[in-house]
Amino acid sequence: MGEKVNDVKNWEGIAEVLPGVYRIPVPLPGNPLKELNSYVIRGEGNHNLLIDTGFRLEACRQALLGGLGRLGISLEDTDILLTHLHVDHTGLAPDLVRPGNKVFIGEADRWFMNDVDTVHVQRVKRLQEHGISQALIEEMLACTPSRTMAADTSFHGYTCLREGDAIEAGRYVLKAIAVPGHTPGQMCFEIAGTGAMVLADHVLFDITPNITDWKDLPDALGAYLESLDKIDRYDVTIPLPGHRKPGDFHGRIRALKEHHSRRLAECWQVISRLGQARLYDIAGNMTWKIRAAGWDDFPPAQRWFALGECLSHLDYLKKRGLIAERMGDDGICWWKVSAKAERIEDFGQKVAYTETAADRPAVTGKS
Repeated sequence: MGEKVNDVKNWEGIAEVLPGVYRIPVPLPGNPLKELNSYVIRGEGNHNLLIDTGFRLEACRQALLGGLGRLGISLEDTDILLTHLHVDHTGLAPDLVRPGNKVFIGEADRWFMNDVDTVHVQRVKRLQEHGISQALIEEMLACTPSRTMAADTSFHGYTCLREGDAIEAGRYVLKAIAVPGHTPGQMCFEIAGTGAMVLADHVLFDITPNITDWKDLPDALGAYLESLDKIDRYDVTIPLPGHRKPGDFHGRIRALKEHHSRRLAECWQVISRLGQARLYDIAGNMTWKIRAAGWDDFPPAQRWFALGECLSHLDYLKKRGLIAERMGDDGICWWKVSAKAERIEDFGQKVAYTETAADRPAVTGKS
């Protein structure tokens, strides 16, 4: 197991990505993401470090414990690092941590771990304001992973991380880099002196990270794009993504920025075409890479993610004066093109990133 992850052909099963650093694939049953890339760093006179855990499901538990067992790594001397709050990364942490060991997480995501219902209350309120029916909301919530596979909320022993904090594991030092966008407190971790970076879900190479709306991050998409620019300054030669295979780090960052430029243009054009547009119709007229006969036939969980992603794009356009949000006489919000940008030529001058060809996104968020 000596091959490095930039050799994508060897990105199968348990792989040694750096000396003493291993990728363990954890299946995500019924989820389009398919697998989580969990990483573990073997201790050398200090604790091992396990990075992300999978859903709170038996299939995830068995795969992770089986991988650790094959590597001869015991949980008794293993700390856990959670890259962000989503349950496919955090679900098993309270069950796996042993007394005296640490569970690290970014400070801005810490609140979610014991208050999972708050984010749902906030999202439901906003969806209701935008005319989404209670029946659809309940249908979506019933199968949202963050309600059905989340970490045990009775556990409170988290250690919060901030920008620049360092964790020693084995022969390595991991340096925390705050990258808000996908979640308010997501972090990447530079493995100092190696060219490697743990990317979490900030940069994925063959799917597009879901960027949804967050009450505590009013311009989530703007924050995400700024966070892409931030890590683009690092000389990363060994990217370690949270899902799927790695690829060209800097090329993928360019592609992600171009992708969101196209999505913003599409969102703006849908509103321009519809005139006075409500959230459900805007999302339904955008393009999604998912197998369904039409928008109304999307699986409920995927509609939850799509509506959140649509809202993050609306928030971005609104903040930059390209669209306006109004409240109807019926108390339901709707959107229109701003008088400041009534022509597509005006829009194109204000979008942050250049438009080029690339694939449409998969709806893959997990909030």
